Amino acid sequence: MEYFALSDIGKNRQNNEDCYLADEQNNLFIVADGMGGHKAGEVASKTAIDNFTLHFKKKFNKKNFNFSESTKASDKKKKKIEDNIPQILIDSAGYANEVVYKLGSKRDDLNGMGTTLTGVFIFNSNAFVIHVGDSRLYLFRKNSLSLLTEDHTIVFALYKKGAISYEDMFSHPQRNYLTGVLGENELSSLDCFKFKLQENDIIFICSDGLNSMIKDSAIKDILDELQGKSTEIIAKKFIKQANKNGGADNITVVIIKI
Repeated sequence: MEYFALSDIGKNRQNNEDCYLADEQNNLFIVADGMGGHKAGEVASKTAIDNFTLHFKKKFNKKNFNFSESTKASDKKKKKIEDNIPQILIDSAGYANEVVYKLGSKRDDLNGMGTTLTGVFIFNSNAFVIHVGDSRLYLFRKNSLSLLTEDHTIVFALYKKGAISYEDMFSHPQRNYLTGVLGENELSSLDCFKFKLQENDIIFICSDGLNSMIKDSAIKDILDELQGKSTEIIAKKFIKQANKNGGADNITVVIIKI
């Protein structure tokens, strides 16, 4: 497995409210895009990732499962571990949500802050995805690009219903309205699922500062063009292209090649 993660402030922002985790030792990769008042977004995204990761590792090890040992476990033991992973991810997101919400409730300068969180945990040839908000996870497999997550936004819901086109999402007046984030009193939207990995898969996680500047068809074109190149070259190309196309928001990308 090879990976590279990169974040850029973009061209229009005063600070970077994105945060990412690329933890090869524990096969855990996350992108979070914060929102709120002055600097509250960056507090929200970092707080969410730090507490999600802390809780995930604690629960994973408590269940059994020292990570370094679990990768060498028997097939029966690995199956038992796999069965527990989705709930551990969900519980960890719930814990992070509670921490972000409580912190925002205690401080006026952080009141109302929130963050997206899209992550993947890779174990035993499976990718376990946890997702809330409008950061995205794509899978590039055999020259085909698939968006595996659904944006928790008003416009994506309209797009799913067929009320607007894919192109309409980029200019719709409600395109920035999220229907789910971490940092709510009660977590209203959370998706968790898994998929089987294949050799040469590329997992592509990004904040909306990237996919709002580079449409899916162009994301596929870049991945087609850079097949065989390192994940570092691919990530830097995406950051450069997003800025070239306007760089309207912070831009974060995590590329994982299996």
